[in-house]
Amino acid sequence: MKTTGLSFYFVLYIVAIITVFAITVERDRLLGQRDEVIAHLIAVYVKPLRISAAVDTARFFIDPTRSLTRDSIDIRVKAEGPIEKTDIEYSLYGAGLIQDNGEVKEKELAGRVINEDGDGLLIYAPLEEGTYEFKVSGYKRRIVTEGYSMRVRIGDTSYVIPYSGALETIDRDTTVLVAKVVKAGVVPPQLTLSVQETQENWVLGPAYRKKVFVGGVENLQRVSYSVGGPARIELPSGPGSYATIVWDKPVLGKRSFTVTANANRGFGEKDRATVTFNVDVLPATFVSTPPSKGFWGIPYAFDGQLVGLNPLEITVDVQHDGQSLGVKPVVPKVSVTPERNWNSLLFRVLYRETVIKEHRATLSAPPPPQIRWVQQNLDRSRNVFLITVASADPTGGPVKMSIEAQPSGIAQLDRIRGTTFTINVNLAGKPSAVFLKLTATDQYGGRSTSSKQFNIPQ
Repeated sequence: MKTTGLSFYFVLYIVAIITVFAITVERDRLLGQRDEVIAHLIAVYVKPLRISAAVDTARFFIDPTRSLTRDSIDIRVKAEGPIEKTDIEYSLYGAGLIQDNGEVKEKELAGRVINEDGDGLLIYAPLEEGTYEFKVSGYKRRIVTEGYSMRVRIGDTSYVIPYSGALETIDRDTTVLVAKVVKAGVVPPQLTLSVQETQENWVLGPAYRKKVFVGGVENLQRVSYSVGGPARIELPSGPGSYATIVWDKPVLGKRSFTVTANANRGFGEKDRATVTFNVDVLPATFVSTPPSKGFWGIPYAFDGQLVGLNPLEITVDVQHDGQSLGVKPVVPKVSVTPERNWNSLLFRVLYRETVIKEHRATLSAPPPPQIRWVQQNLDRSRNVFLITVASADPTGGPVKMSIEAQPSGIAQLDRIRGTTFTINVNLAGKPSAVFLKLTATDQYGGRSTSSKQFNIPQ
């Protein structure tokens, strides 16, 4: 008998070990799935940084009497992804001469890459005739690894999430720029004009601005432009390979713009280029109308998404009574819990850093819950009189309900917390009437009472 007892407990021990091991494996699997979901959500809201060359091959020319270009060469790097691009850090980490056999001969890093209005601009020392490649990196600090977690910055708000290798490259990207330097007087390059998007939405209010990238020329200041309609041309104050189309007072509706340019080099058709793009100006309309009233102690949710606009390009400046609560991304919804001494909330919606719409919500004490007597029924088979009531807090949430009855103890609630309740009146004593008094209390301190007398059918 003793040997049998020891075997039984040993089996129980083995079963316990296996159970603990299975639970641990399942927990680790679920935590891994959770971390993957969080990383995916962050990747949706934090657009990866992507940089690329503005033109496939930048061309530069050397005067017949010189062995080097007269000035340093400038090559533009396009940046896409983040809403705010002016803090992107660019660097040059490689340069080389592409030889006839395809091999690259390394060159000195005699240049730098600066941030110009969000895009990068490579400035490199004068070059001899040949084809060159330049390796450029871009970095925008939004995700920082801290041990086994990551700190993610979205607008003015930081979030701490579990570490995910999928987020390591969101803030970094690299690209290769190609430049071809040839002797002038042989085959002049074609002047080119291009834009990043030929179809674009805008909102009524702020001036519309769009970059037109120019290729095939070294001196942008010699290029003349014309644009149809109410727009005008702005040239960069410093070195650059683009011009800016400005429409100061957009009007509602669709508009097409055609930009023509002339390099004024005396090369005929090679000096002329054209590009066309379309813009649809929309009224600044909320996708869903935000509430105009809020209550102390109750979270106020603001959805600042606008019809026709990319929500990743929209931010919200949140204020209460003239005091800023910070600038936040429009997705997910902005949630603010007003304090008792606040009078109003102001949400200033910014599209590409320009205020295009405002929404104000007044604040007050939350109203108490209201009690509604819904219906009554006589159940003779159970000898009870049933009364249904409903009540909710200002957000539609549950309340705590209590009851007093005359005759005392004749009535009971089916539950003490919820939004709908059933009162059971016991008819065993054959009462001719019952008087009920209900008290509802919500989580925000609101309180209300309601009384009613019912005559019992005999």
